[in-house]
Amino acid sequence: MDLTIWYMAITYASELMLLSVGFTLTYLTAKIPNFAHGTYAGFGIYVSYTFAKFWGINPYLGLPAAFLIGGIISVIVFKAVISTLTKMGSGSIVLTIATLAIQIFLGALLNIYAYGFIAFYGQYATAFLLKEWDFKVGEVAGIFFVSLVISLVAVVILHYMLTRTKMGIAMRATAEDPELASVLGININNVQLFSWFLTGGLACLAGALIPFWFQSSPTTGSGIITSIMAGSLLGGFESVYGAVIGGFVIGMAEIMGTLAGQVAFGNWFGEYRPLIPMTFLIIVLLIEPRGLQGFWERLQKSRTKPVPKEPEKKKEEEKK
Repeated sequence: MDLTIWYMAITYASELMLLSVGFTLTYLTAKIPNFAHGTYAGFGIYVSYTFAKFWGINPYLGLPAAFLIGGIISVIVFKAVISTLTKMGSGSIVLTIATLAIQIFLGALLNIYAYGFIAFYGQYATAFLLKEWDFKVGEVAGIFFVSLVISLVAVVILHYMLTRTKMGIAMRATAEDPELASVLGININNVQLFSWFLTGGLACLAGALIPFWFQSSPTTGSGIITSIMAGSLLGGFESVYGAVIGGFVIGMAEIMGTLAGQVAFGNWFGEYRPLIPMTFLIIVLLIEPRGLQGFWERLQKSRTKPVPKEPEKKKEEEKK
């Protein structure tokens, strides 16, 4: 098998891992699935496009800007919609529906932005690649190394933050019990703001890497929300570390599974690529709704030996 396919699969898996981690962090802090999370990646895609096609700057230099823009958009969404609805007493169902509305609104903004390039500058911005801006290490595209390194560094920094810093410990406490965390003096609002900034930044950063290898459009980010949810669910919605594994596994399975289907049935199978993460969603929900986290906890319980009961005679002797 051509190694290029493996490079492509690992690149996509690394990007999906970042998105799944952000999705899980949002769920932990807000207790709702954020269906607009994939659209944040769409903004990252067009940050790279703007740097390359409009300003003529290497889009790799726009990665910090993508992280910052994604974080700001996520904070605005939280303050303007999620926080406001929460103060009004809205429940999780209303908040979840609100994220769907946000996804539609943000997607419309991306379409307006993309077609604005066509209307005012005559630049086609609705289906594009940025491969010509990439570099190569031997015969391997540079995006393979960049995406893999960024995802690994992000995971290490996130682990350090969650285990060694005050903000990370506050995030974990808020995720476990917001009311108790508030009683202990943790500013829940600041923790949530930081969490949403971080998740939006990671999503937009991952999106900024996508056009280097995969054809992108205004709907690319929202189109992979099923894959993001599958990665998060496979790892367990309450486990950031599980999301790392889940996102990477789903990404690899999506690319390699599509390739296997094309080899077995023909190129038409590529149109059914979204069925792969959807199948994972269904299987995980039927077998273990808590994903790898639930499976690990059950395995740990099965390994724990029960304390043997004292014989009846020994109990009688103690009574005498």
